[in-house]
Amino acid sequence: MSFFGNFMNNYFYGKAGKGDYRISDMPQNRRQLFFAVWKVRWSSLFGVNLLYMVFWLPTFLWTVLNITVLLSADLESLADPSGLLMSYLLVLAPCIAITGPFTAGATYVMRNWARDEHSFVLSDFFDAVKANWKQALPVSIISGLMPLLVYVGWTFYGQLAANSVVFIIPMCLLLLVAILWKLSEMVVYTMMVTYDLNLRNLLRNALLMTMAKLPLAIGIKLLTWVVPALVIAITLLLQTANAQLIALLVLFLLYLLYVPALNRLIIASYANALCEKYLNTKIEGAPTNIGLRPENWDDTEYIPQDDEDDASAAERTDKTGDAK
Repeated sequence: MSFFGNFMNNYFYGKAGKGDYRISDMPQNRRQLFFAVWKVRWSSLFGVNLLYMVFWLPTFLWTVLNITVLLSADLESLADPSGLLMSYLLVLAPCIAITGPFTAGATYVMRNWARDEHSFVLSDFFDAVKANWKQALPVSIISGLMPLLVYVGWTFYGQLAANSVVFIIPMCLLLLVAILWKLSEMVVYTMMVTYDLNLRNLLRNALLMTMAKLPLAIGIKLLTWVVPALVIAITLLLQTANAQLIALLVLFLLYLLYVPALNRLIIASYANALCEKYLNTKIEGAPTNIGLRPENWDDTEYIPQDDEDDASAAERTDKTGDAK
């Protein structure tokens, strides 16, 4: 096989021939597990990201177009920026809505990698899309409509609040709902590709687990926003429109090539921890602390599970079992 063929194979299928971990080499906590996985999979994230971003291109292109118009507009065209923002959000909603099934596909791959398990990118990605699109679409439709609903509601209640401070309460509640949705969304897709639950229970359990670990959920979400926050801050500090466009182009390239896949790996690591703690402990035979060193491991006493036990455990926790 050619060098280029091997290069692309590594991106889409990972590197074969790696030796298994010894028990003593296994990570002892989630942070160690994440960095151990990232060390092995960092290059493969490029391939996953390129595949995933194909389905986000309408969102990115529409966003870049609007930012370009905004940066190049004169003062007269900015006299009514609300019209530009409304039109942006109206088109943005269906652009985000179509990404749900493919987010489920990327989540399945990242869920396995975050557990330090193998996953074939192309086949597993599209298998997860086919298996989960009916639940993923409603989730992404809500995600697509949420910015529009928040903007319309905030504008409406903001106008009423000018006459009565009472309307500040629904404004705050609207913002709170949007924040909780974005935080719960980090868990929904992992649950979707892991357990056989209806949509109502998916959303309910995601919200409950998010509330149980609210500070951690906020921290993880903020961590996934570090790169765009830095680039946007640099953009605002730049003096010329051309320099700002270059900074935004850099952000676009970072997202096109790598950042979303890295963020999904971070989110999958977080969601795996929540699911194993709050759900797997209530499912008979479901494994917990997957990928971590057994707590009571001892060189002289630890006896690995046989292949049959491993297979049955995998069946219970994959899509094909009672708990996917």
